[in-house]
Amino acid sequence: MAFDHSAELKVHLDAPPERVWHALTDADALAAWYWPAALEPRAVSDPRAGGSFGISTTTQGMGFSGEYREFDPPHRMVQSWRWAGDDRDSRVTIELTPSGAGTDLVVVHDEVDEETAEMYRQGWASCLDRLPGYLS
Repeated sequence: MAFDHSAELKVHLDAPPERVWHALTDADALAAWYWPAALEPRAVSDPRAGGSFGISTTTQGMGFSGEYREFDPPHRMVQSWRWAGDDRDSRVTIELTPSGAGTDLVVVHDEVDEETAEMYRQGWASCLDRLPGYLS
């Protein structure tokens, strides 16, 4: 199986990079927007290179965890990523670029097979759809 596929998403957010960065790295913020509240998400985050992060749910038994490999606030982070029950890590790179009064956000989730890339593309799209509401 080839792990050379990726999911890439680009969105524009009407918030400055510092606010977006906070939403992406603060445990309470992640729990507030990342998954629907009905899933009762719980998040942990140690926002620094080498720090760990993760989100799990109490109602669905879903979750993921990883480590911040690179951390350049509020511009770029690279994370290892492991879905609960999976046996290997993938990689997530998030880049924030100021754009007018807002921020362009790019997420690349790679080091996965083609089927997993499509699942992550759909998952990230769903999560990122909730981010503007949290930021407003």
